[in-house]
Amino acid sequence: MADAAFPLDLLGRAWKLVAGRYAAYELVLPGSAGFQCQPRLCDAFCCRSYSVNLGEVEVARMATTSGLLPARFLETENGEPIVLPMAQPFLLRREDNRCALLGDDLRCTQYHGRPDACRLYPHFVVFINEAEAKPVYADLDAIAEAMAAFRSGGKPPLVPLLLRHVECPGFTGPPMTGEEWQVLFATTYELQYAPPN
Repeated sequence: MADAAFPLDLLGRAWKLVAGRYAAYELVLPGSAGFQCQPRLCDAFCCRSYSVNLGEVEVARMATTSGLLPARFLETENGEPIVLPMAQPFLLRREDNRCALLGDDLRCTQYHGRPDACRLYPHFVVFINEAEAKPVYADLDAIAEAMAAFRSGGKPPLVPLLLRHVECPGFTGPPMTGEEWQVLFATTYELQYAPPN
């Protein structure tokens, strides 16, 4: 990841170009408040509103971590997991209009094995083409090249931005150090863009 000398003003400049596209998000930089789950302040909107797709690697991790059979945490039909024609072919099970793994205290009952989408939230990384003032999503080769340049401390061809969802009440932790920010950035990037093992 970039060293402390990486020009953070580059990130701020790229963010100003696209902030209007991301009204529900804000830029995360070193010094931003760290994330600490706040279940008493959170209404678990994401756990109630969204269906979560899972790939085979996530299903295996969740089964190993939780000791649960996949039929306990995946949507099933006649006791067999439903397989969708998608890259991530499974759906996390829902009960009573919410994730089946959400506890009564609004905490995830399988937090350590949770799906990648849940690990990712409330952060994500976008790549900005400064010349065109727009995000780039589909060009994975350009994204990988940009991340490699960013990690080496050079000027990337696309500017990677770490964002966070503004509605999440968990940003109450102490300000992130540069090192903590770098770890969060790298982890978020890997969850979002790296192929599953």
